[in-house]
Amino acid sequence: MEGVVRPAGVECELFNDHIFRELRAYAQVPEHFANTGWSLKSLEHGGGKGGTQMARIGDAYIIKELSKGDHKALLEVTGSYGQHVRSGETLLCPIYLHFRHSGRFFFAMRNSIGSGPFNALYDLKGCADDKLLEEDGEPIKAVHKRVWNVGMWCKANWSKERCAYYEGKVKARGCEIPLTPEQRAQCLSSLERDTAWLAQHSLMDYSLLVAVKNVPMSASGGRGLGHRPLLFKSRDGREVAVNISIIDFLQKWTMGKRVARCVKCAECNKATIPPGMYARRFYHHFAHRLTEAPETCSDKIQESNKTLAAVAPPAGDCEEEGMPEDRLNSRPVPEERAVPPGGPPPATVPELAAEEVATIGNSAVLLSL
Repeated sequence: MEGVVRPAGVECELFNDHIFRELRAYAQVPEHFANTGWSLKSLEHGGGKGGTQMARIGDAYIIKELSKGDHKALLEVTGSYGQHVRSGETLLCPIYLHFRHSGRFFFAMRNSIGSGPFNALYDLKGCADDKLLEEDGEPIKAVHKRVWNVGMWCKANWSKERCAYYEGKVKARGCEIPLTPEQRAQCLSSLERDTAWLAQHSLMDYSLLVAVKNVPMSASGGRGLGHRPLLFKSRDGREVAVNISIIDFLQKWTMGKRVARCVKCAECNKATIPPGMYARRFYHHFAHRLTEAPETCSDKIQESNKTLAAVAPPAGDCEEEGMPEDRLNSRPVPEERAVPPGGPPPATVPELAAEEVATIGNSAVLLSL
């Protein structure tokens, strides 16, 4: 039945579906969107953190398995998340369903970038974990240098795949995202609002997914944020779409993350820092990297002239990485519908303090802010 939510055609336990039902309605997502087109057998390792599994429903939606920690975090923040994405412009990925199937936890979202090929696809955190996932339609295989892999300490021993992966990371750390002045102002406003919300809920280790690809001249979407692509005309007259979305934001600042921060004490500009510091670094980094483009801009995100020196990153520099899950935003509704009377005003992201710059490290990026 079209009006019944039965993920993979099975009756499942739904979590906070009174909230997600409203989000689906505002985003015009059918109630039965996850009922067909996938099954537990179609789940595959997405290559992301923790090796979690995921399945695609065509090019429109993605089902992803949740760890127990992410499941708990989503339970805790769903009410606030629903209010946040409906009360103003946001870059947070949209979540439309949270359920338990055969004893496993899942959530469903909409694919924000569709299918490739992409001119460039970046997963950016504003730290040493930044990476280039695809360039000119060619996926870049993740080949990590781990502290226990002594042979990888010497760059002369690197394979072609490792060299390509590292070169992609250098490009990602220095990339700039060209936007019109209006688009840039809107993105930064949303970014400030979103990072403040994430910090309030002790969430960290999230990324900015940036996808660039050519689109037909008739492509819809205008110049909105989130699920609507930012459209440009390249120098040779082609229409280019840039999609920007904050993904992977269900990681809480746990004791395990505190321990990991201590273990990585020698690593510069690491991802494992407290939520407040993470939010401030994230906002200020992209305030610098979101640039005002000329009237016609390049069809590929330009690499900054001030990229980092080509020095191999520290061993064990990154979490397990791969193609991140991609998402779309819900349509916002008026502020007064989502914020209760007398509720607290939205928080803002404070300036990055000098001592935090020193703590975070990697001054080649941070001092340019």
